[in-house]
This record gives sequence, C-alpha cells and structure tokens, in this order.
Amino acid sequence: MAKIMIDSFVILTNQISRYIIPFLLVLIPFYGLFFKKVKVYESFVEGAKDGFTIAVRIIPYLVAILVAIGMFRASGALEMLLLFLTPFLNIVGFPPENLPLALMRPLSGSGSLGLLTDLIDRYGQDSLISKIGATMYGSTETTFYVLAVYFGSVGIRKSRHALIAGLLADLAGIIGAVFFCQILFGNPIVSNQNDNDEIVNIQELDPSIIVDLKYSTQDNFLGKDIYGELDSCYLRKTPAAMLVSASKSLQELNPDLRLLVYDGLRPRSIQKKLWNALDTIPETERTKFVADPIKGSIHNYGAAIDLTLAYKNGMELDMGTKYDYFGALAFPIYEDSLLNLGKLSKEQVENRRILRKVMQKAGFSILNSEWWHFNAFSYDETKNKYQIVE
Repeated sequence: MAKIMIDSFVILTNQISRYIIPFLLVLIPFYGLFFKKVKVYESFVEGAKDGFTIAVRIIPYLVAILVAIGMFRASGALEMLLLFLTPFLNIVGFPPENLPLALMRPLSGSGSLGLLTDLIDRYGQDSLISKIGATMYGSTETTFYVLAVYFGSVGIRKSRHALIAGLLADLAGIIGAVFFCQILFGNPIVSNQNDNDEIVNIQELDPSIIVDLKYSTQDNFLGKDIYGELDSCYLRKTPAAMLVSASKSLQELNPDLRLLVYDGLRPRSIQKKLWNALDTIPETERTKFVADPIKGSIHNYGAAIDLTLAYKNGMELDMGTKYDYFGALAFPIYEDSLLNLGKLSKEQVENRRILRKVMQKAGFSILNSEWWHFNAFSYDETKNKYQIVE
C-alpha cells in the first residue's frame, strides 16, 4: 500500500513539474501587466541595461573565483577528500559519487553543472545517483560565488550572517535531496548484497562463447598487455547466466553466429592502470572514457560485459569501429544519423542491432556511448548486490 502511494505521489509530482515553469513564465508578466499596471516590456529592457552594467563590474571577482575553483579541482584535493570520506558516507547512506557535486555547488554553478552532467552520462538519468544530484543541484545555491561576486561588486565588506545562513541552507538542501530521493527512488533499506555470489568462468557455462580479452593483448587503446597471462573471462554467476541466455538466443536467430567477449570482470587494480594511462586528459574529462577507480565501474563488480558478434571461426562481424573507439561512431544513440550521413553502413548498424537484441532479451541494458558495452544491472543495484573486486 505504501509503495502504491509513493508511486502515485511520484507520478503527480512529475506531472506538476512538467507544467510549473511554463505556467510561471505566463503568470508573472500577466499579473504585472493587468493587475499591477506595470509596463512589462519597458521594465524588462531597463533591467537588461542594468544587468549589463553589473556584468561588467563583476568580471574581476568572477575571474578570481573561477581560478580558485580550477586550482582546487586540478590539485587532486577533491579526490583525496572523497577517498577519505567514502567509508563514512556509505554508513549514513550518502552516495560518495554525489560528494564532489555537494562540495562544488556552493563554489560554482558551471563547475557543479559539469559534475551533474558527468553523473548523468555515467549512471543514466534514471539512476538514484543522478536523481540525487539533480535534486541537490536545484535545492542549493552558489553561496561563495554570490558572496564573492555580487557582494564584492557593490562594495559590501561585512557579510555578517550571510555566509553561515547560506551554507546552512545549502546543507539543508543537500541532506533533503539525499533523504527524499532515497525514500522516493532508492532501493529497500534491507540489503540484497550477497558477498558470496559466485564468480564463474563464462566458457565453463557455455563453451560456444568465444573469448578474446583485449587487455591481455596489445590490441587495445593503451597498446600494451594489462592482464598478463589471463585468457579467461569471469563474471558473477547471475550475469554469466544471462550471457548464456543471450548466446542461446543468438544461435537460435542465426546458428552461424557466436558471442565474442572482449572483457568482463575487471579488478579495480586494472581500472587504476587504465585511469592512470590517460593522465594527459583532465580528470573531469577522463570519466568520458574510463570510469574513476575510486568510485568503481560495473565491470569492477563483475556485472558488465564488453563483446561483439563473430562467426564460428572467430572472424568478427563489422560493427563500424574497433573496440574501445573513443568517438561518436561508437555511440548507439547516433547510429541513425551516422547512417544517413554515410558514416556507418546498413550492415554495420544491423550487426549492432542484432547484438543489442539478444543482449536486451537476456536482461542486459545498453550504454549510449559504447556499442560493445552491456550492464546486467544498474549501478545502484550492482552496488547493492556485490562487493567490488580489488
């Protein structure tokens, strides 16, 4: 009964939020024009003139705060703080992935927006982490930014209680975002975690699956062997069973085709090597290509798989790009446009669709930026089920 009431409340709030902003945009000018007899357009123009003047005055303060934020992020202090606080955050139910956003939000609107965008790109817009981040972003303010830029521009030197009041309001917004999102969108309080969920060799379950671990060769974006002598692919038992189901579906669809696996369970120690190999890319941009090992990826839990299609003899089907290709050609969401532009062929797009069809039928979900990557569960569900493999 409680679950039905919560679902109904979520549906209601979604419907209200869809129309509230257009409603306010119409209501406010209408109220000013017809009830307050304000010349709305002329007032808008005057306000725009004043806004331009203020913008010129705040530029020095804006530059100073942005430089300070850039130094804080580039120094690695944010990552060190996250590593130190993660155990405590897990105890209180605060997702560590949201901590950088919570710390950045009082400092910079653009910086926190970038972190929120990264969360949505990594975990999906429907994940608990993204919902907490979006709620947190909308419930807080750039307190330090406001004090430094706007107070400075008008010559206010004694802020009195403004800083404390602003930060307390931000804290209330952050706590509220986590609390209410956990209630509305979170997993049950009782953990489903099973540390003993078996890790299995996928070829022992289905010998017809072909394995070619790219990180056990030099045929990867690093150009070097990362795994060493490892030549078998491992997954947690449930994702492995799902993969076997996908393999059977593929052979029913076309008996000449097989699944060819590039990567499965990836220990966090390997994730660190991949992360450090891209040290020429700023860390804020690096997560577009490799998951941050501090937070971990679904691969590190043994619940994600990278693979393609091949014939029985191991010859791969043409998918339009190689594995670990960093670019728009690898994005499933762009396939129709790339097909129309002639960047991908009908055969390449059809091969990808066959792969997605059998994997999704088995219960896997896709990643919008990598045609080869599939997750057995969402990030939140994976964390709840398994321990990360070091």
